[in-house]
Amino acid sequence: MNRALHKFASGPDFSSQLGILSAPEGASRIKTWRAKLMPAILIFLLWTVVGVFIAVPDMVDGFRWSETISKFVEAWTWALLTPAILLVDRKLTLAYQSIVRVAAIHLVLSVPFSLIHAYLAGLILYPIPNIYWNPIRNTEYAIYFYLGGWGTYCYIIGTLQAFKYYNRFMNSQIELARVEKRLVESHLNALRLQLEPHFLFNTLNAISSELAASPELARDMIEDLGALLRRSLECQGSTEITLAQELALLDHYIAIQKLRFGERIDIQIKVSSAALSAMVPSMFLQPLVENAVRHGLEGRMSGGEIVVSARHIGSQLYIKVLDDGVGLPTHWRMETSEGLGIRVTRERFQALYAEPEGHDFTISRRRGGGTEVAIRIPLHRTGA
Repeated sequence: MNRALHKFASGPDFSSQLGILSAPEGASRIKTWRAKLMPAILIFLLWTVVGVFIAVPDMVDGFRWSETISKFVEAWTWALLTPAILLVDRKLTLAYQSIVRVAAIHLVLSVPFSLIHAYLAGLILYPIPNIYWNPIRNTEYAIYFYLGGWGTYCYIIGTLQAFKYYNRFMNSQIELARVEKRLVESHLNALRLQLEPHFLFNTLNAISSELAASPELARDMIEDLGALLRRSLECQGSTEITLAQELALLDHYIAIQKLRFGERIDIQIKVSSAALSAMVPSMFLQPLVENAVRHGLEGRMSGGEIVVSARHIGSQLYIKVLDDGVGLPTHWRMETSEGLGIRVTRERFQALYAEPEGHDFTISRRRGGGTEVAIRIPLHRTGA
């Protein structure tokens, strides 16, 4: 007998035969019940609050429990009908896209729902004889119950439609923001793709000019160019990178120029450590330094100096690229400049920081000769 009992108890269907649930199954059942009960509890609490707001004005002249109970019963009756109203509205929304048609059908449905509300409230209040205005006990008050219920039904549907269309509006705004972001990113990528071949052509042209005279120098320049391109590919999917990463990219370009010009050109980096984690557009310093070299210092036998500086003041990051070269032509204007590097860099800043006062990008003459590029962008960091 004990052996048979042990065999029965250890069988695979023992727990199911006794109706005992395993722990995971029991937990899932509890979660399911909670998921089902939570909307009902929220509806009940919401209509309780409505009942309080309806009952409080009648308490000004003194508390009368029969009137207070009547107000709460009317609100709780609507709580019983709310799931049906929500279900009907969902079906109508799926079936019809026109708000006019949905409103017309709700107007027709307001009659039976108002009648059902009046009848249910009357049944619940019937055991209380003090409530003489019960529509079942006294039919003279039935029209008032019906009209009050009809107005409440219209208010429910109006509020429901307002929330529903507000939610649609917010979703459409979010989707619009996503589309705009994708458009800006694609525009920035197009600008960057336009800039990189220009830089590559100029650098390869400089390498080819050194190839016959100094093969070892050209080989070193090619190595730095390869390192720069590898780092550029690592940042290709990012519209913004940290200033530290941007300076690492610039360092390889500076190495190429140092190999070309030797001691003729001195390029200095003066950046505060607090600004290194700031986010900046990727590869924006290289065309600015390249312009300073090509148009400011390359034609001078004595060379010159380029200073790249960055610091933050409050919520703004200030970046400058200075050179002591030949300076800008007399009638030069940035708006009419045909230089690809300046134009593309300017457009990238305009796309990234399009909000009012989002950025400032100016190119001006320095006192005593040379050019100054001044940039101001909003300061935001990676958190590192």
